[in-house]
Amino acid sequence: MSTRLWLCAALLGCSIAAIPMAIPEGHALAQVYNGPGLQQGADSLGVNGIQGGSLRTTIANIVNKILTYVALVAVIMIIIAGLYLILSLGNDSAKDTAKKIVLYTVIGLIIILIAKVLVMFFIHLAS
Repeated sequence: MSTRLWLCAALLGCSIAAIPMAIPEGHALAQVYNGPGLQQGADSLGVNGIQGGSLRTTIANIVNKILTYVALVAVIMIIIAGLYLILSLGNDSAKDTAKKIVLYTVIGLIIILIAKVLVMFFIHLAS
């Protein structure tokens, strides 16, 4: 198990180290923007800012976005638990750890779902 784990870590390290070689010399990563500007771009997209809504609705929308990103992190944790299970190679303690990660992540996803329902309820209640 240890040899395969070290091999995976070495492969990941070499892949990260090879990234600068993939960028050709003399090319800038940032480019100069000569477009119409931020305000005209925001106006063309229909972005109005937060001045149109109440404070309660704005806070509820922010909380809703945060819960969405936390749910994304939970899905990533399930993927990590799956990798942990695959790399355990039959080790019972590693399997138990992966099962606990999945169990706690699913419980967290349920809590996130309940929180999102409450946030949407309060958004409609405030409207």
